[in-house]
Amino acid sequence: MAVTQLHNGNADGVQLGRDADDLVGFFGATPVDQEAHIADATDAATAITQLNLVIASLETYGLLATS
Repeated sequence: MAVTQLHNGNADGVQLGRDADDLVGFFGATPVDQEAHIADATDAATAITQLNLVIASLETYGLLATS
């Protein structure tokens, strides 16, 4: 199977989505716009909450499988 590369031939790189409301999805996930900022954790309890938000965001984009 041939692989298709996302490459534009210059050193500036490639962007997926130009604006925060552009939709992006991976591995067959429904494309969504940019997730909101997740606040910094201030203690162990908020660290767990914030980590769960990061995991949920990765699942939404299709970068982690949902449970």
